[in-house]
Amino acid sequence: MFSESYYAELRRKMNCLRCGTPASRDEVDNGVGIQVGPFGCPCGWSEDADYDVSDGPRLDEHGNQIDQWGGLTPPQILESELGR
Repeated sequence: MFSESYYAELRRKMNCLRCGTPASRDEVDNGVGIQVGPFGCPCGWSEDADYDVSDGPRLDEHGNQIDQWGGLTPPQILESELGR
């Protein structure tokens, strides 16, 4: 049904290029196929330069905190976690 390159991408594994530990990524089955995010590591490294936070936390233009897996955390959640 899907191409061999599609299945090869799903089987792909990666180690962090910064610290060498196994990297992980988010995957979701949307009913048509599986969509994958970039590989990321707890050290902040991401295979997608737009999400690499190796040098510390980053915010997007709306104040959302960017994470190494391609996710965004709204500022309201960050404030509630800090008890403000």
